[in-house]
Amino acid sequence: MTLDILSNYADIFAIPLALIGIILVVRQLKLALIVSERDHQRSQNEMTLNAYNSVRGELRDTIRSVRLQLNLEDMFAPFTDENLEQIKKNKALRYEVAKMLGFLNKFAVGIKHDVFNIDMINDLAGKLFIHTYKQFKPYIYWVREDYQDFYIEYEKLVKELTIMRYGDLDSL
Repeated sequence: MTLDILSNYADIFAIPLALIGIILVVRQLKLALIVSERDHQRSQNEMTLNAYNSVRGELRDTIRSVRLQLNLEDMFAPFTDENLEQIKKNKALRYEVAKMLGFLNKFAVGIKHDVFNIDMINDLAGKLFIHTYKQFKPYIYWVREDYQDFYIEYEKLVKELTIMRYGDLDSL
């Protein structure tokens, strides 16, 4: 057997071995991607829980305080023109409403930028987010007369949560 023939046999064996190597590399990359996605999901879930737990008490206290000052029994009570006038006239109350909506908007921005998990937010407080938006929509629209982009991300989040919970936007 000559060196040329031996070289040809080596080439024949090298090609399948190279293909097997490529397949193994692609498989390893896919597995690394899956592990990375799981780590990201775990991290995102942890950040969502930590953020929600850190503001939950203050957020709920603020919401209760605002609703109490506006004589709104709960998240289902209708928001009236009189409520809007109360907020416009009372600077401290306006600050509390802005603080409350600001908390909710921060979560929406976190979801937009893939920091927080929307499914977890939906499980933890989806109903609260949706009904607070519905209740304070007149105030939000009033603020947007001067600042068009205020609470936009919160509104987008509420639409997503509404679709997740109810299947469509009819209930919004």
